[in-house]
Amino acid sequence: MNMAWAKKWMLDNFNERDLDGISKLYHPKVRFEDVPLGVRADGIEGVREFLGGFFQPSSGKHAFNPDAYLGNEREGVVEWTWTATLGEADLFGTGSSPKGKSFEIRGNSVFRFDAAGLVVEERDYWDVASVLKQIGDTKQAA
Repeated sequence: MNMAWAKKWMLDNFNERDLDGISKLYHPKVRFEDVPLGVRADGIEGVREFLGGFFQPSSGKHAFNPDAYLGNEREGVVEWTWTATLGEADLFGTGSSPKGKSFEIRGNSVFRFDAAGLVVEERDYWDVASVLKQIGDTKQAA
């Protein structure tokens, strides 16, 4: 796709907590992986479950800003900045509530698209150790 598509995904859908809008961008049999968290989902229901978790009040407030796109209509990489202020949910498995803690991290998502422009594969990469350091979990970040 292109940068306009990345903005639609992040700014118009994710940041607006529009799970139905996001879902329309994916093929029903999409393969999804968040590499740092070790999350794998096959199919749109798994993607909805994972992404929908970020929209729960206990998860806090999360936003993505697309910084760059490299690729073409069938595959590409979106570089992004993720900012968050966390709720009480222990999203990173630290064993304690990170409520009120904030972080900002850069990462990227690798996408593959079918001929209709739907996402058939997505892999996300970002540095979890940097997030843990920013939220004060230096024991796990080491």
